[in-house]
Amino acid sequence: MKKIICIIFLSVFVFPVNVFAQAPEEISLEEQLETLKNLETELEEISGQLDEFSQPIDTSNVGSEEVRARITEISFDEIVDDNRQMVFTAEADGMKYIVDTRVSLLEGLRHNLHVGDEVYLQVIQKDGSVTSVFLIDVVRTTNLFWLAVLFSLVIIVIGRWRGVASLAGLVITFVVLFALIVPSILAGKDPVFITIIGSLIILAVNMHLSHGFNKGTLYAFGSTVIGLALVWVFSNAFVAFAKLTGLASEEAILLQFHSETVSAPAGILLAAIILGAVGVLDDIAITQSETVAELREANPNLHQKELFTAAMRIGRHHIASTVNTLVLAYAGVALPLLLLFVHTQGVDVFRFLNEELVAEEIIRTLAGTLALVLTVPISTWLATYLNKR
Repeated sequence: MKKIICIIFLSVFVFPVNVFAQAPEEISLEEQLETLKNLETELEEISGQLDEFSQPIDTSNVGSEEVRARITEISFDEIVDDNRQMVFTAEADGMKYIVDTRVSLLEGLRHNLHVGDEVYLQVIQKDGSVTSVFLIDVVRTTNLFWLAVLFSLVIIVIGRWRGVASLAGLVITFVVLFALIVPSILAGKDPVFITIIGSLIILAVNMHLSHGFNKGTLYAFGSTVIGLALVWVFSNAFVAFAKLTGLASEEAILLQFHSETVSAPAGILLAAIILGAVGVLDDIAITQSETVAELREANPNLHQKELFTAAMRIGRHHIASTVNTLVLAYAGVALPLLLLFVHTQGVDVFRFLNEELVAEEIIRTLAGTLALVLTVPISTWLATYLNKR
C-alpha cells in the first residue's frame, strides 16, 4: 500500500516535472530507462522512511505510580508573573525526587509548600529509571482530622448531650450515605427511590436522636415526610419542564462514561436536589413543632386557630431566612462560574442563564425552596392540630 502511494506521488509530481523540463529535446530510450531506475531508487528510499515512521512507539517499559513523599529541601522559590514557582526535593521509601512545580501546571501554582510538608507525586518511569516527577496534591488528611476534632469538641461543649446525639446522628448519616445510597446507585438501582429511602432513614434516626423521643419530634418527622414528597414532586416537574439532562458537569459526564450500571443522569440530578433539601426540612419541621409546643405551654387557653396564627408569624421569619440561606448556599457553589461569566466579555445574560450548569442551580434553588416554604404551614398545622387534641 505504501509503495502504491509513493508511485502515485512520483507519477503525479516528480515524473511530469522531469518530462516537461526536457520537452524541447528528444529523450532517448537509454535516458528514459535511467530515469526509471532513479525513480525506483527514490521509491525504495521513501518506502524505507515510511516504514520507520510507521513503527509503533514502545511503551511496554514505561510505568507510572503515585507516591506519598515528604519535602526535605526547597532549592528554588520565587513569584514569576504572579505565580508561585518552586523546585524542591522530596523523599519517600529511601528515594529522593526533585520536583519542578513549573511543569505541574495548576497543581504547582496553588500550593504554598514548606519543608516537612507531605505531598503526592506522580512518578513516571522507563526501563526502571525515573524520567519525570510531577506534583499532584498536598497531603491534608491529618489537618482535616484535627479540624474534625475541634468541630466535635465545640458541638459537645455547647450542645452537651444534644450535641453528642447530633454527632451520633452525623455518623449515621455518613453510614447511610456511603453504605446504602452511593453503592445502590452505582449498582444500577433507581437513584431517586434509593435517595428517598435513605433520606427517610436519616431523618427518622437523626430527628429522634437529636431532639428526643417525644410527640413533638414525631409530628415533625411526619411533616418532613410530606416535605420530602413535595421536594420530589417539584424537582421532578421542574427538571422536566426546564429540559435538563443531568449532564452539565464534567463529573456527571465522566460518571456516565466510566460506569456501565449508572444510566440515569437526570435521576441523579433529582436525587441530588432531594438530598440537599433533607437537612433544611429537618430544621423547619422541628422549629415549627417546638414553636407550637412552647406557645401551648405558655398559654394553654389558646384556640387552635390562634395557636396556628401565632406559630406562623414565627414561621414566616423562618421562611425569609431559609430562602436567603438556600440562594446564598447555591450561589456559593456556583461562584467560580459566576466570576467566569463576569470576566468573559460579550456574553449575553440570557445566554448565560440558559447554560445547563447554571439552570441546574436555578432549578435546585426553586424546587427545594418551594417545597421548604410549603413545609412551614404544613408542619405548623400538623403540630397545632395534634397538640390541641
